Amino acid sequence: MEHDPRYIALLILTENSQTRRPLDTILDQFSPQLATLSKLDRSLANAIVYGTLRWQAYLDWVIQPFSDRKLETLKTEIIYILRIAIFQIAFMDKIPVSAAVNSAVNLAKKISHQGVAGFVNAVLRKASINFSSVSLPDSKSNPDSYISVTQSMPLWLVKKWIAQYGFDKTLKLCDTINTIPPITIRTNTLKIDRESLVSLYSSDVDNIAKTNYSLHGINFTKPSTPIHESEPFKKGYFQVQDEAAQLVTLMLNPLSGEKILDACAGLGGKTGHIAQLMENKGLVVACDIDSEKLASLEKEMNRLGIDIVKTLCKDILKTEIADVITNLPTFSDNNDSLSEKQPLPLFDRVLVDAPCSGMGVLRRNPDAKWKRDKKDIARLAIRQEKMLLSVADLVKNGGILLYAVCSCEKRENEDVVDNFLKQRPDFKKHSFVGNQALSYYLSSQLQFSNSAMVPDNGYFKTYPEHIEMDGFFAAIMKRNVS
Repeated sequence: MEHDPRYIALLILTENSQTRRPLDTILDQFSPQLATLSKLDRSLANAIVYGTLRWQAYLDWVIQPFSDRKLETLKTEIIYILRIAIFQIAFMDKIPVSAAVNSAVNLAKKISHQGVAGFVNAVLRKASINFSSVSLPDSKSNPDSYISVTQSMPLWLVKKWIAQYGFDKTLKLCDTINTIPPITIRTNTLKIDRESLVSLYSSDVDNIAKTNYSLHGINFTKPSTPIHESEPFKKGYFQVQDEAAQLVTLMLNPLSGEKILDACAGLGGKTGHIAQLMENKGLVVACDIDSEKLASLEKEMNRLGIDIVKTLCKDILKTEIADVITNLPTFSDNNDSLSEKQPLPLFDRVLVDAPCSGMGVLRRNPDAKWKRDKKDIARLAIRQEKMLLSVADLVKNGGILLYAVCSCEKRENEDVVDNFLKQRPDFKKHSFVGNQALSYYLSSQLQFSNSAMVPDNGYFKTYPEHIEMDGFFAAIMKRNVS
């Protein structure tokens, strides 16, 4: 059973329920087990994991009527065994009902005793036949619960969105979130152009197409080889990155020869794009609190052929800015990291891609909606404001500060920027409509310039409109010291 995709999916889902770590890191943790599976079984395991998390609230709703015990009183593993089975029956047409039920009973036998297996069997025998006839909440009298159940969203979040966007737009937003997105990559133009990459990769994937707005992006589905094992990836021809994230970096508009700070660099998706737009000329300081992420970032820059990125492991909330601002330090050719004792320069541009609730990337990270609550949004917003205040003095006079989050929550969006600007009158919101890097989109893509992505207040937003990209918010601020 160790080589059974359903068993491995159960292990992943159980581990995911017990930690706030992102699903990506848990999948990495179980990569040895996934590697033992055939390509087909590995795809099945991934489909079960993502699908069960995506439709969790709906699955619980249609399972509960056939159980004489409240689901929340069951052991986590048993709940997920039931969810996995009903997900396959409800959403995977090629899986026979008998296979879904029998495999669930076998899983129950493996992790528990015969009595539990009997309970699972009894529930699923009834649910597998009758789940589609279970009454759903009424959309008129109980719109919050209707969307929460049918679209499998946390009730607190649905209530928030209905109050903010209205019923129809919330329903459309949830429908977009529940659509399995294509894989999106960004061409590394330091090594190859987009046309050539499309030609090179087209035989290995399905439905390949250029992104609508980013000049560097490509969408596709069903790669014949796992992305990280493909030759174009190994040669550094691209990074995996959603189109909205690509547009955020274009907003920053980094220029060749400049000094740029990526203050929350993480694994370096935007870091690589920044260096690419700079034509690998100048300096990019990639700062993060996580040394392991920075180690991965350095390897990523090597894969991409980028050598202007220097890493700095610091907590920007604890760094004394006055102690680190002096002239640009000199780096040896073989030193990719900044020493703790070396000073930071003033920067032409600073990007704060702040840790956030992730409410804008739920279609790619369905686990996040079950790991967040409204208290998290308020807590993170306070932290985001502190991050902006912490790096503000690192922006040179006339320089640019770009704040971005993959969230569509006003408390993490406009409120953060407004609160920062109240405390820092030397910064003003700066229009990106004339940004040279975005001129293509704003001048020739009418649907872009007329959409909610570029509202009158100058904020960049990709939610809640029905746009085939992740939900991002961004704002540009320019420093003017009198």
